[in-house]
Amino acid sequence: MQPASRLIPLCTTVFAVALAAAACSGTKTTPLVTTPASPAAQGQVETRRTANQNTEVDLEVRYMAPPEKVAKDATVYVVWAQPAAQDLPPQNVGSFVVSQDRKASLKTVTPYERFDLIVTPEPTGTVAAPTHEPVLKAKIER
Repeated sequence: MQPASRLIPLCTTVFAVALAAAACSGTKTTPLVTTPASPAAQGQVETRRTANQNTEVDLEVRYMAPPEKVAKDATVYVVWAQPAAQDLPPQNVGSFVVSQDRKASLKTVTPYERFDLIVTPEPTGTVAAPTHEPVLKAKIER
């Protein structure tokens, strides 16, 4: 059995290696900023670059109002990736429906590395361009 004095450096080394591995995973967490359209909403987005240079997006929100309470014709929330190059239109990267506990999540992928992530209430998840004002936003820079 090793003396306690030897276990402390060993535990410190194991912790340092675990911390370094987590830092190298490349996951970045960005809080979502609310807009006046949905001031109670909260959320965050985790992003990471993949081996093929896409950006994985893992969005989690809570305290979301049902979309029809924010925009009369809305049935879902759509998530958009607006590339940093402003002359490109936003890309619909997926949609989500808020559960009864006012939570939702979405996992998706975009080819962009730097973009504004925008969440809007929409009539369908297949709209080609935002039709309503954003309820949540985040600036993603990988």
